[in-house]
Amino acid sequence: MFDDAQRRVRIPGVGAVALRKGRRVPDAFGRAWIVQRTGRWYLCVEYDIAEVQPRPIETLIGIDRGVHVLAATSDGKLIPNPAIGERRRSSTARSQRELEVVTVRSADGRVLNRHDRARRAAVQRLARSREREVNVRRDVIHKVSRALVDAYDAIAMEALNLRAMTRSAKGTVEKPGRNVKAKSGLNRRMLDASFGLLQRMIAYKAESAGTTIVAVDPRFSSQTCWKCGHRERENRRRRRFACRRCGFATHADIAAALEIRRRAQLALLSEPHAG
Repeated sequence: MFDDAQRRVRIPGVGAVALRKGRRVPDAFGRAWIVQRTGRWYLCVEYDIAEVQPRPIETLIGIDRGVHVLAATSDGKLIPNPAIGERRRSSTARSQRELEVVTVRSADGRVLNRHDRARRAAVQRLARSREREVNVRRDVIHKVSRALVDAYDAIAMEALNLRAMTRSAKGTVEKPGRNVKAKSGLNRRMLDASFGLLQRMIAYKAESAGTTIVAVDPRFSSQTCWKCGHRERENRRRRRFACRRCGFATHADIAAALEIRRRAQLALLSEPHAG
């Protein structure tokens, strides 16, 4: 079915088709299938990855994920949030308007010209615009997660409940929510930053690289000083952290990453066979 040397895939009933691929397909693999998405064809291959033993933990890093900064590391690096959705919002909105122009609806809102050629083309343009947004976001997260996994033996992150964090604030008719518009905007930025995607990509890359992942309690990590352990709400002022007891001061996200690393160190020390 697949010719790695010639970079072609043989499809029954169609013949050999040129293939553009980003990684080598191993000689021994399991299932392989072809899917179509937004007018393009993709080859999916399933194969086993050899088990890798965990590396000895000599370098441990704490990572704090945020909206303004995608990730801050305990060694002082700030990885910017590309905000792909915000950057591409106007392009996607334009494609959406073009679709509405060629859409004919009934009085109750049903689409009447679903199979019209012009409308189908507009649907395809909108789908590709959204696909480009997804692809760019995944590309950024792939590169960030790969760099982190390759550079450190252990990575500590907060065990965030993302479903609860991005829950709507609308409430109910009996108990309406507060600051609904602001919460909706925050949810959109958190989803655009792809907290969950970054965590998943780090996790599966770490598994194949022998990197240890440590999940720590996220509560009050942004208000706690990693040096003296003092926790106070006033320690943090927007993007600046300054401990009111010992005076330690730095970027708020870096301070949180340092506290995350400290909690991970305690967790590893409490394990009987920590590396």
